[in-house]
Amino acid sequence: MATLHYDMAALEAMERQFLLLSGEVIGAVRHVSDGERDLLRIESLSNEAVKTSAIEGEMLDRLSIQSSLRRQLGLDADNRDVKS
Repeated sequence: MATLHYDMAALEAMERQFLLLSGEVIGAVRHVSDGERDLLRIESLSNEAVKTSAIEGEMLDRLSIQSSLRRQLGLDADNRDVKS
């Protein structure tokens, strides 16, 4: 089995930037309404789903994914099915 080796010094700047930006996001999310927070969550999850499916060579319909996510999260959704 291969062992993972990495250079921590090379990752430190990126880790600092990640922590700074994630703190900004957390702070910003505290100032939006529940409905806006739901929209941000749906948008973020659907973007990741589209990107992940593209890596696998499949193209999914963003609106269908968002509709499915809304149903899964118990939010109002239309009746669209997720399709490729």
